[in-house]
Amino acid sequence: MANPNNVIVTGGSGLLGSSLVHQLVEGGQEHPIVMDINPDPKRLKDIMDQIEYVRSDVADPEALASLIGRTKPTKIYHIAAYLGDACERNQMEAVRINVNGFMHLLETARQHNVSRVLFSSSATTYGEDLEEGEVLNDRTLQRPASFYGITKVFAENAGRYYRRRFGLDYRGIHYPAIIGPGERVGGIVSYTSAIIEHSARGESYTVPISPEIRLPLVYVEDGGRALIMLGNAPAENIKTVNYFINGVKDPVPTAGEMVEMVNRHIPGARITFDINPEWDKLLKSASHLVDDNSSVREWAWKPSYDTYDKIIDAYLQALKNE
Repeated sequence: MANPNNVIVTGGSGLLGSSLVHQLVEGGQEHPIVMDINPDPKRLKDIMDQIEYVRSDVADPEALASLIGRTKPTKIYHIAAYLGDACERNQMEAVRINVNGFMHLLETARQHNVSRVLFSSSATTYGEDLEEGEVLNDRTLQRPASFYGITKVFAENAGRYYRRRFGLDYRGIHYPAIIGPGERVGGIVSYTSAIIEHSARGESYTVPISPEIRLPLVYVEDGGRALIMLGNAPAENIKTVNYFINGVKDPVPTAGEMVEMVNRHIPGARITFDINPEWDKLLKSASHLVDDNSSVREWAWKPSYDTYDKIIDAYLQALKNE
């Protein structure tokens, strides 16, 4: 029998995962069990006595089956992933973690009657064969330009298959660029956070993409809240299954405009541009605004941080509180 309080969060020590875990703890309704390979989960240090932390690889099917069988969760929030830049360097490891790991999770969840699986996907599931200026929605054809996006679109469709074939209540979000405090490795869109973080610490930073690139953005706190909201939405409301969300609403700033805003908040910030052609090409393919009307209509999504200025303020406050 499922434990009504237990939920598993894979990748729960990372940027998005740790925000979600903190919000679950604050909500007090569910007990988070974090599965992560991180030997030093610094983002969770203030709540380690309120969670269970299991250091394990989500792509290890035996470890996954053991944890799910022992804890009997009602939900699994699957955030663990091999990130974008790393996927471009090592495709087979990307398959092991992002494809095989997720398949093991879906199958084990089905076997153990887990009620709901929530998946952190990415707007990089879109990219090729898009018109310049085209606004993406949840019915836009998915042709990823990156290998990371390829693994994510596979997972979205595998989740949808398990929902239709086996009745597993799978739901997912294709996230835009997620902004929030803390260093991270392997994220092509990490410049959206780094221009704030390095500047706040008095360090110089070089943006590796073109100033005119304009990506949808969401603050990490909104990102975690969105997945919780999606997980709590009544089953009869879920029609679209995999959803876009917006954080920053119109106008969404370009990288150049983001730098200008950071300079206004942090006088003396030292930010320059030195374009990485490979990254620039991948991000240009993803440089499209998104329509999140499905998430607004079906589970009442609304961001709290709907401008980049609000994100900068929240980010700087979070750094002060570290």
